[in-house]
Amino acid sequence: MQVFSLLAIFFALLVAVFAVQNAVQVEINFLAWQFRHISLVLVILGSAAFGALVVFLLGAVKQLRQAREIRELRSRCKRLQEDLARLEQGKAAPGAGAIPLEGKPEA
Repeated sequence: MQVFSLLAIFFALLVAVFAVQNAVQVEINFLAWQFRHISLVLVILGSAAFGALVVFLLGAVKQLRQAREIRELRSRCKRLQEDLARLEQGKAAPGAGAIPLEGKPEA
């Protein structure tokens, strides 16, 4: 994790240096919008910030999905352990109350 953070800081520094060295006025045309006499520094830094935001949001969605899956798997593991304990104690008939491994009802 520290290596990733160091690389991110290094990349941000490179982008900032590049932006400052290219501080000229430019004209930007994007779809229906037109920006005249805008600093290239703002375009570069704005693009980098937008890209970072998109990557952050996509990563957050992935983490939320993984957290939900982990929670579901832990719950399923707990139920299976409880079923196994009941079976080992002889309190339940074999197959009674067992959860199928594939998550589908047994035929």
